[in-house]
Amino acid sequence: MALRVTQTKFVVTAVGVFFDAHGRVLVLRHVYRHHHPWGLPAGFIDAGETPEVGILRELKEETSLSAGSVQILSIRSLSRRHLEVAVMGAVDSTQAISLNHEIFEAVFADPLDLPPGLPSSQGDLVRRAMAVADVR
Repeated sequence: MALRVTQTKFVVTAVGVFFDAHGRVLVLRHVYRHHHPWGLPAGFIDAGETPEVGILRELKEETSLSAGSVQILSIRSLSRRHLEVAVMGAVDSTQAISLNHEIFEAVFADPLDLPPGLPSSQGDLVRRAMAVADVR
């Protein structure tokens, strides 16, 4: 009990930058995000999950897509009690997409021409992932 009182609780989310074989990045138009409707696949990490496993689960839940291996791109603090782990990987864009109730639309976009309404911080993540993956 003493440990719970002295240790701050926080949440961890994962955001994924997924490129296809053509260098396009997967972006989603979200139902519940009115200020920034477009975004990268993302979600809360469940207890006991690694960020890599969590983002692959979120990708599957939101789009039915599967990805291969992923790697951590960055970690940042969004607030005092919220960490975001950015993960990058590759996805086969020929897979059939089936959207869940949280997503209106999924597209593979040119990373240099991302949809309006994508948060600038996520555009920064795409550019960082492009450099790491040598996507042009």
